[in-house]
Amino acid sequence: MTPNPSTPSSSSSSIQVRAHTSKHRALHATRALHAGHTIHIFTSPLLLLPTLAHLSSVCAHCLRPGTPRACSRCHAAYYCDAACQRAGWAAIHSRECKALRARRGRSGAELPTPVRALLQVLLLGGEVEEGLAMLDGHEEVRRGREGRAWGDLEMMAAAACAFAGKEGDGRRAVGLLCKIQTNAFLRFDAHLADQVGIFLDPTLAMANHSCVPNATVLFIGRTAVLRAERDIHEGEEIEVCYTDYTNPISQRKSVLQEYCFTCQCPRCANNLNIYQLCAQSPTGNGDMSCSILGSNTSSLQNHPGASDPQKIRVAAQFCTEIDPELTGSSPEAKRMLKIHLTGYKPLIENDLWAVSPLPQILTEVSLYYTHEQKFAYAVAVAVMVAVECDPYRYAAPFHAIRLKNLLMVIKLLVLTAEDSAALRQAPRAVAARGLEGEVLEILAEMDQVSLSQMLLIMVMKAASPSDGSLEQWSLGVQARELHEDIAGLEGREQELSLIHAWREDPESESSQRFFEYAVVKQMATLADLGKRVVRTEWQV
Repeated sequence: MTPNPSTPSSSSSSIQVRAHTSKHRALHATRALHAGHTIHIFTSPLLLLPTLAHLSSVCAHCLRPGTPRACSRCHAAYYCDAACQRAGWAAIHSRECKALRARRGRSGAELPTPVRALLQVLLLGGEVEEGLAMLDGHEEVRRGREGRAWGDLEMMAAAACAFAGKEGDGRRAVGLLCKIQTNAFLRFDAHLADQVGIFLDPTLAMANHSCVPNATVLFIGRTAVLRAERDIHEGEEIEVCYTDYTNPISQRKSVLQEYCFTCQCPRCANNLNIYQLCAQSPTGNGDMSCSILGSNTSSLQNHPGASDPQKIRVAAQFCTEIDPELTGSSPEAKRMLKIHLTGYKPLIENDLWAVSPLPQILTEVSLYYTHEQKFAYAVAVAVMVAVECDPYRYAAPFHAIRLKNLLMVIKLLVLTAEDSAALRQAPRAVAARGLEGEVLEILAEMDQVSLSQMLLIMVMKAASPSDGSLEQWSLGVQARELHEDIAGLEGREQELSLIHAWREDPESESSQRFFEYAVVKQMATLADLGKRVVRTEWQV
């Protein structure tokens, strides 16, 4: 077979595919890797295309979000600019454009994502089919399942064959579709916080699943970056998570059924809750000198949710799936959020803030306050999520969700700055505003600009490894742009001097004292206020 261009073949590669007794094949590290290290970059996927839900909101070639324009011929592919349109035409669209035009009253723009992916394989053939040939599709397992699953696969394969003009290739098409379903990664976009496409690379597909992974996959344009979540030993298997490992076990099992295996990781085998898993996780997951929890991270290993039998029972009982319809921006947001917060009151009463779906609900609460322009409440709840939820849910300080939520805190701090300035000028003006006034007073006493700048430096450092592999990652780009604006503010010479010294030598005693005061203490104060907002304003 013709090797895929991203298949590691040089002696300098950090990964190697090896045979595995129970998993068939597995990806292994050829050298020791530190947490945060870029393990490998995959630049030439066999398949890369947007999901149907995001067909018109991301570019069909680079998959960057925005307002792309539709192909004038088929209206089933969207591109952000002329360069991507030309590249997309050369890569696949010159073959699929005609096929995607309306057939028997159905437009190619309506095709489900698996059908569109299979259509591309059928049209490209050659090297793409050869790349898929080495992969497992678990066709026999899928065929033997009860229900409509196999029939649905046959229907999707038939649809792809019809659009490709290859109606006689149904059996081969089903086999190819099984391989796509088993091996394609859902391409998560940190900016949109959603799965916007699928990415299939034969070598990356060799990375097996664990709900306690030691690596993660980040996507930047047409590139996938495999990054170590914790220290990995030479020869150790590299495992990633095919779903959100903070979800309840029932939800994880349901998702993993699509890959035709049952996870046997320690978390699934013992049904560990988020605090129990965190207590067993290694503490050296990246630079802890800049942790928002400060130098004392013992709370991560000693939370009562990991050892108290009563709290363990509550966590097990109330860890459920989030309502996908819940949003803080809907007209019914306040009523729906009240219902959900009341339903999960036992988690709140037991300080089990990190147990799903409470963090997701709290994020929507912050969004609700943002839409209501109650920015003081919004930032307090957002900080509470960043301090009381994220460090327990995602061990690596550089995890995409943690960085995204820190960016949200920073943006909300900017929005509260005007109210804080007004309060400093006229403190009596908000004296009668109750808890909201108290939050505003505390914000006014803080150096919000320095807090924002230091949080941005943390995000930039976490999102931009020294090797430059994540230079174009959207979270890092956003952080750099925001930092440039803040760093240019005048009249902050003393603050900038302290921040510069901390940034250059975060391990020094003076830097750690400064960081504990300027970041850790302020974030802890806001997080406590966030708890009060939830308990008081929502009466839970």
